[in-house]
Amino acid sequence: MSEKRIARMSDGSEIYYEKYGSGPALFLLHGNGGSGRYFSKQINSFSKHFNVYVVDSRGHGRSTNTQKETSFQIMAHDLATIMEQEKIVCADLLGFSDGANLAMVFAHLYPEKVDHLVLNAGNTIPSGVRFIPHVLSYLQYGIVWVGAFVDKGMRNFLPILRLLFRDIGLSTENLNSIKAPTLVIVGKHDSIKTRHSMYLARAIPNASFAIVSGQGHMFARRNPKRFNQEVLQFLLEKE
Repeated sequence: MSEKRIARMSDGSEIYYEKYGSGPALFLLHGNGGSGRYFSKQINSFSKHFNVYVVDSRGHGRSTNTQKETSFQIMAHDLATIMEQEKIVCADLLGFSDGANLAMVFAHLYPEKVDHLVLNAGNTIPSGVRFIPHVLSYLQYGIVWVGAFVDKGMRNFLPILRLLFRDIGLSTENLNSIKAPTLVIVGKHDSIKTRHSMYLARAIPNASFAIVSGQGHMFARRNPKRFNQEVLQFLLEKE
């Protein structure tokens, strides 16, 4: 059974999250345009070992956003506020795509609050994305930009989509300073360039790298059994 909760931010935004299981805290952070429902095939497995928090990032799912622009730094502050509300001193973070970017920014800004990191398909710069997915993101942005003239939902989605075209604000030196044991995990056919994922694994000092053949960007959804196995093996070994 899940506990459904809301954290109210100082700017009036409301961040929705759900809580499952018991044990060390583990936050699941979804990708751009998604919601915590992305991890529906992870919750049962992970909640046997962890107190799992499934968050809808601001402007996504059932969370709201009062800001005209957003950033991973603002979203990291949201996450810190949830941890404060839940009286969590330190947590593991598992991020997918933009959720992995959020996890990296959070680990940089709040190093004392992070126990372990699992980064699935993150990228610090837009050029870390393969050509065709990057072009498709621009096409999506163009369609939403036109729709925003008549549809409020599309208008509210534009600040979220703009995250896809910006650096996340972390240099190699910033990555070098992340102390948490980290697993960088990607599918061999991910939309993130393999060499960029390898760069992340090299730049974060205490990181291991796993590339899984036959898997793409939606690895956690398409092959949850293998994904969950890889993540739990890393987290439980480190715990």
